[in-house]
Amino acid sequence: MKEKNICKDKEVLIIGGGAVGMAVATSLKRHSGYSVKVFSADSHTAYSQCGMPFAIGGEIKDLDSLIIRDKQYFIDMGIDIRLSSKVDSISINDRSIISNGEEHHFDRLVIATGSIPKIPANLKGTSLKNVFTLRTLSDGKNIEEALQSSNKIVIIGAGSIGAEMAIASVRRGIDTTIVSRSTSILSQNMDPDMAQVVQDHLESRGVRVITGYTPESINGKGKVVSVTIDSNDFPADIVLIATGVEPENELASGAGIDIGDTGGIIVDRYLHPRIDGDFDKDIYCGGECAEVYGLITKKAMLSPIASTARRMAGTIAGNLTSKNLEFGPVLDPWVAVIGDVQAGTTGITTKHAIENGIKIVTGIATGSTSAGYYPGGSKLYIKLLFSNRNLVGAQVVGGIGVKERIDALTLAIKKKTTAQELASSETCYAPPVSTLIDPVNIAAKGAIKKIRNKKI
Repeated sequence: MKEKNICKDKEVLIIGGGAVGMAVATSLKRHSGYSVKVFSADSHTAYSQCGMPFAIGGEIKDLDSLIIRDKQYFIDMGIDIRLSSKVDSISINDRSIISNGEEHHFDRLVIATGSIPKIPANLKGTSLKNVFTLRTLSDGKNIEEALQSSNKIVIIGAGSIGAEMAIASVRRGIDTTIVSRSTSILSQNMDPDMAQVVQDHLESRGVRVITGYTPESINGKGKVVSVTIDSNDFPADIVLIATGVEPENELASGAGIDIGDTGGIIVDRYLHPRIDGDFDKDIYCGGECAEVYGLITKKAMLSPIASTARRMAGTIAGNLTSKNLEFGPVLDPWVAVIGDVQAGTTGITTKHAIENGIKIVTGIATGSTSAGYYPGGSKLYIKLLFSNRNLVGAQVVGGIGVKERIDALTLAIKKKTTAQELASSETCYAPPVSTLIDPVNIAAKGAIKKIRNKKI
């Protein structure tokens, strides 16, 4: 049987036009005979959310450059794509959805509703003019317009989006303050000692960084004029709330689909959702709205990164075309480019280890991206975490090459690489791109000394 005859004339409805929804839709049109409809509340589709801070900062020509495929591209593929179309309800029993008052029946359903910005519950003034979140391309365009007549910005939340937007705003000559309720920035991704390197860079670029405080209020009459932090008012023409995201699961919950303690949809290894204790084989869920499992912690978690979403899309598309694929536990490798600094992590952090009762030993090293005498090199900071002698986490901060190191260390964790194996691993050398002894080897040797002293 030819691929195109798979499930010919069967109807697949996809809720969500983001990384999962459109990847599944295009794969199905290429490899099956499914009729495919996509419903998205967004007014744009197939664009890079991750690229928005760089477009706002001027490193990319404009926000429209982030649109990878326009709507017509998908129409030409034979996909019935409906933008600005909110789905109001799902009927599991009737195998149908309601959107804009119209009923649509499905043979297979994909729920890829993504996430929504998390707004601090007790923060006053979030509805004032020029108070934004950055989630959609329309959000980005609204922020871009407001920044053109702004001199001061306060960014609430110091995760990767907050930090990247802080750099974007200082690039535009705007007085920039970023505030974190945690005592360090990037607290969901990195240990404080590693995050401090990034904070130092932000401050060197002119960003005012405030940690350990939760803003008390956003102030103004109609339009924002200031933000109160620790009883001090910081003037602001614009405020960006970047305090994280949460799964967009109101629709799934309303349909009777089981939601986990993380707030994500409970799915099995094939990404079917659970309904009244059973997994529905005609429905799939993927992306930020669904739970995944941590490889090290063995616990349910959320993975708000695009690479996880794209891999989930591959699993869903494969299973819809009878490939019987499983989606396994994740290490959640993450990287951010914040000005001239790259920061990355994979596996667990010290905070995660404490929360999950995992005993760890760490190894730390400071090196360089090139030989000391070679011009243009930058410092490289490595932190490795070991449990039962095996690598379980890694953090890297440097000027270049962080992504590649995180990818390699992610594989090392999955292969249960030991501290001794990392310490003695072979590495290549050329003065423009490395030092003779790699800092990963040095960090691993430091951990071995601690392991010996603790006799574990």
